[in-house]
Amino acid sequence: MSGITAKEIAAKLNLSPAAVSLALNGKPGVSQSTRDLVLATATQLGYIRPEPAPQQHTICFVRYAGGVVQVAQHTSFASYVLQGVESRATQLGYHTQVRYLNQGDLRQCQALGTFQGAAGVILLGTDLTQNQDEELEALFQALPNTPVVVVDSSAPAHRTDCVVNDCRGGARDAAAYLLQSGHTRLGYIRAKQRIANLDQRWLGVQDALGGSAPAVTIDVDISSEGAYEDFEAWLDTAPALPDALFAENDVLAAAAIRALNRHGHRIPQDVSVVGFDDIPLCDMLDPPLTTVHCFKEELGVVAAELLARRISRHEVPHAMEQVGRLTTTVSTRLIRRLSVRA
Repeated sequence: MSGITAKEIAAKLNLSPAAVSLALNGKPGVSQSTRDLVLATATQLGYIRPEPAPQQHTICFVRYAGGVVQVAQHTSFASYVLQGVESRATQLGYHTQVRYLNQGDLRQCQALGTFQGAAGVILLGTDLTQNQDEELEALFQALPNTPVVVVDSSAPAHRTDCVVNDCRGGARDAAAYLLQSGHTRLGYIRAKQRIANLDQRWLGVQDALGGSAPAVTIDVDISSEGAYEDFEAWLDTAPALPDALFAENDVLAAAAIRALNRHGHRIPQDVSVVGFDDIPLCDMLDPPLTTVHCFKEELGVVAAELLARRISRHEVPHAMEQVGRLTTTVSTRLIRRLSVRA
């Protein structure tokens, strides 16, 4: 421990050392207002919780929910990644703990002892944006001796290893398939909330179009109900449908199909629809959805393997410039179902 001590925090706040200890360790026995006051003061004054010797057989899988952008919570994507992490970690001799963090929590990881005893951390970074560098830096500072691997985002690539899907290549393949199937006027269903993965899908579709933008872009909310309402509002005013629609994920595609059906449009006779991710919902839609399959469990498997290697070599974020960071890209595959007109 360095800087201010728990005893000094107690004196500053006129609290008993026991109450401060309970608050810092997340134990019952103090009110929520007292706990919040202690944690805020600890963070403000630079309190660093004593770091115990790592339990070499425990890793943490962290589901991070961003502020305005919360894409991960609207899909089952994270559950599959976690399955991959847990299965491979078990084979490698590690137990997996799961932590849930919201925007702002990363700044208090040190005081909260969020990763206490973990030999390594896998951070699901779906909702990370380039604007959260400071928060990520707080995470790395809280884990000076702990390897970190980020899954499903390359936003923090300058400091740690990342494992990502080939979002750009997958979207390019999907758009190319639509063009090869005779569709010339492509529409693009675009989420209003932006993350790096979605931006890569936008670029992939443009690649297939020779650098041009799609003929029509429909901006919708990332949630299922919000996307449905936004797409239906667009249908109410659209002069004509495009030949085909590419949606940035399957949830948006399903919302569009629901709205199209309600307006009497036939799929794929009137308009073809393609999604991205290949979640179980795709097979249950009418018609079943053509989509881009992401190897979600494989992302977790690769992340667990990479983290185990970093742990064995004692390679931590602040040493990445010396040892070389890795960005591993997992391929995608187009799944042809019945939502595209041949």
